[in-house]
Amino acid sequence: MNTSSILRITCFTMFFASVLQLYGQKYERYKVLKDTSLYSPSLKFERDIKVSVPIEWQSNSNQKYPLIIVFDSQNERSHGYILRTIDYLTSTEQMPSCIVVSVASTQQFRYAETLPVATNSKGLARANEHFLFQELIPLAENEWKASDFRLFIGHSRYGYFTTSLFQQYPDDLNAVISLSPFFREKNVNLIDSMSSLSHREFSSNKYYRFGIGDDYPEDFRAMEEKLNTVQNPTLNLIGWHFPHADHNATPGLIIGRALYEIFAHWSAQQAIYLDESQQNFDTIRGLEKEVRVHYGSDLRFSLGVLNGKGWQFYGNSDYEQAIQAWKILIKNYPSFSEAWLYIAETETKLGRDHSKSLQAFRQSIQNSEFYSDEEKKELFVELEQLNR
Repeated sequence: MNTSSILRITCFTMFFASVLQLYGQKYERYKVLKDTSLYSPSLKFERDIKVSVPIEWQSNSNQKYPLIIVFDSQNERSHGYILRTIDYLTSTEQMPSCIVVSVASTQQFRYAETLPVATNSKGLARANEHFLFQELIPLAENEWKASDFRLFIGHSRYGYFTTSLFQQYPDDLNAVISLSPFFREKNVNLIDSMSSLSHREFSSNKYYRFGIGDDYPEDFRAMEEKLNTVQNPTLNLIGWHFPHADHNATPGLIIGRALYEIFAHWSAQQAIYLDESQQNFDTIRGLEKEVRVHYGSDLRFSLGVLNGKGWQFYGNSDYEQAIQAWKILIKNYPSFSEAWLYIAETETKLGRDHSKSLQAFRQSIQNSEFYSDEEKKELFVELEQLNR
């Protein structure tokens, strides 16, 4: 068996073992980094949070990831479904790897957290906004490597609250997914407020998705009519009505399509890069720029697509291009050390000295948190094969 075949088999075996291990934790592409409580000076009480990061995330890297904040994580059924949907779409290359921060609410404070002072003088909505934008998001950026791309997901009262945030802070948010929201409380009408966005100028696209079941059909119709009057090419605003769906069923009906549509443009750009007819590496820079302009933030192409491009060139015996493709992969995912072994093996095909690539592999894997100790041992076996 040649080295190339060994590398492919080893890669598949390690990937399969990782998947089995991660399925035991219910996730294929994510791991829980932190499960803790934070005291909020703004709210003056603690919030329980859980931070989930991609399996390629590592503490000693400067690579940043889009931030998703999911509210109401105390609702284990809907919250679990949302996280599994994020995991599924990430593993199938339909959305980029993200930092997911899950925020729980207690029965004692949940109502007040989403209640504006205009409705009730005891409302804590403004303090909750300060918690998010002045406490939690800076922490996510400084400690957990969140980028400036931000997506909020909220259900019911938090659907109302996240819709309000989309209207108030459109420059600070890229997308909101609102599940079974209502739009009107005393002295507040978010339906009327939505039209104010029509005249705003945005440097990138903003996404708002909402879905309503059998509970607020009038709110759905009124909001849909208002959205139809919004004429702004940078605002992508769509709602869905499920007339026979229970209030607690809508998260499962909405979340997959909403995430798919928000990241569809990103997915389309990486599909262009992966297309076999695409041979020019100047293309990827143009595609990356297109993503940056569209979303207002850098969203790296997925590890699977970047690795697949290398193997595509390799399978066509285009070894120079394969090396270039894997170097692009390493730049984006430095923890994926085995790409250096692919490069070294390809250099042998070209009759070149591969010692520098093997040295780079040793240095990379020492710093990598992507692999288990057992997986590292297996990769060092492959290293010895290439040294012969």
